[in-house]
Amino acid sequence: MLYLYTDSWMVANALWGWLQQWKRSNWQRRGKPIWDAPLWQDIAAQLEKVVLKVRHVDAHIPKNLATEEHQNNQQVDQAAKIEVAQVDLDWQHKGELFIAHWAHDNSGHQGRDATYRWARDRGVDLSMDTISQVIHECETCTAIKQAKWVEPL
Repeated sequence: MLYLYTDSWMVANALWGWLQQWKRSNWQRRGKPIWDAPLWQDIAAQLEKVVLKVRHVDAHIPKNLATEEHQNNQQVDQAAKIEVAQVDLDWQHKGELFIAHWAHDNSGHQGRDATYRWARDRGVDLSMDTISQVIHECETCTAIKQAKWVEPL
């Protein structure tokens, strides 16, 4: 399952149902080709291989009104600006790793089961294999393990 949070109403609506309408109408709307039809056709083909849940997040709201989702949206916007030139086609796996890393950080680096429970409690399905990979690669967890092995003077 892939979870997509977007601040774009265009993307959210397309994924909530417009894609199916466009496909039925030969990628046209009111007799005119939709914008960037080849990209939307590719997205539609990719979505046939995955279960997708989409949620819209309001963007760019005052900090005093920001929820955790809004803060995450801001972080993703910043990351997108940095990574835009480094597009990778392994987006599904990397997306799951990104979400697992986020869940692991927010669950307090308390291990695989705690990360799984934290994500599940927020409606996010993560595999134990993905969580284990994230924990294995986690610099914070590595530092904690090393600190436990250091004997005091």
